[in-house]
Amino acid sequence: GGDLREQTGRVESSESVLVPWSFTPLASREPVTVQVRVFDADGQPSEWSKPASVEAGLLHAEDWTARFVTPEWDENTSCPQPCPLLRREFDVRPDVARARLYVTALGVYEAQLNGVIVGDHVLAPGWTSYHHRLCYQTFDVTALLYEGRNAIGAILGDGWYRGRLGFHGGQRNIYGDRLALLSQVVIEYADGTAERIGTDEHWRAATGPIRSSDIYDGEVYDARLERHGWSEPGYDDSDWRCVRLLDRDLATLVASPGPPGRRTELVVPVSVFTSPSGRTIIDFGQNLVGRLRLQVQGAEGQTITLRHAEVLEDGELCTRPLRFAEATDRYTLRGDAIETWEPRFTFHGFRYAEVDGWPGELQADAVSAVVCHSDMQRIGWFDCSDPLVNRMHENVVWS
Repeated sequence: GGDLREQTGRVESSESVLVPWSFTPLASREPVTVQVRVFDADGQPSEWSKPASVEAGLLHAEDWTARFVTPEWDENTSCPQPCPLLRREFDVRPDVARARLYVTALGVYEAQLNGVIVGDHVLAPGWTSYHHRLCYQTFDVTALLYEGRNAIGAILGDGWYRGRLGFHGGQRNIYGDRLALLSQVVIEYADGTAERIGTDEHWRAATGPIRSSDIYDGEVYDARLERHGWSEPGYDDSDWRCVRLLDRDLATLVASPGPPGRRTELVVPVSVFTSPSGRTIIDFGQNLVGRLRLQVQGAEGQTITLRHAEVLEDGELCTRPLRFAEATDRYTLRGDAIETWEPRFTFHGFRYAEVDGWPGELQADAVSAVVCHSDMQRIGWFDCSDPLVNRMHENVVWS
């Protein structure tokens, strides 16, 4: 194009993936577009590829002015705790050119901007050896900002960071015992100036409807405790608590090297039946990894209990293979119009779900299974003459 800056010329190589960056190293947050072409055996070039946009992340610890913040209150970390909400308001001038959110957590997080959930990741920032490497995510939030008053918020969960993990019942707080958020919004204006809104001591914290959330044990959610508008500007957080700063080496931060976990598919039940002991069981027809999504209407305070298992035993949910894992989600209704709910910070391996406390008769279209896994693009398939080997391969793909 007309603004061509650098060109490699023809490079003789058989390598086609993980080729080193052959241009001037990018600066933090620098955007460029890249095009490639290949040469055939006769030395004739192909057409140029469509331009691919590349944008560098925050490459140096000093690019972060934000600090990790954690709720000020003390917790009993020997057992699951309510998921904290964190929020802060800020002002935005006219003529925003672009805006990015760089965010991660000790624990798992969901970020919200002006009442809208940012991105579609599940259980971000994912699981790493957190002492050595903590992934952060980058989101384009240009379209989510308003001129004037804005609000940013996040929900934190235990996840792998301090949730129960490991064999023989596992242990808690393996990587740390305090959940914390690191968030930095960078706003660039048309006049060339930039502003950074990072986590600092001015944020506020409270608990909300998620009373506990654990990967092994499931999520407990009380919709009567929802704080409507908590991630929007103008919300009254005068009864919220302060946060405190948490020291952590920002040199361990890296951009996520692979695709995030996402909701990749919805599976509808193949049947709903009553077990010999009179329990309501949903069969999704195959094993999957994810969680349930409910659409329900009922009385305020009614609690629905969802238990998950991969197999049945004598027509009942067989939980023996789960060993110490509860794999149980509980939802308490707020009691208004149709309520839609799906847990945030847990997932289960299951084919069957036992439903207790459902108001009225459970209809099959009221519950679906949300399949969650790393959102990898599939580029290979396998098939052979042995159906059992094929089935085993499919099981691996599904899990």
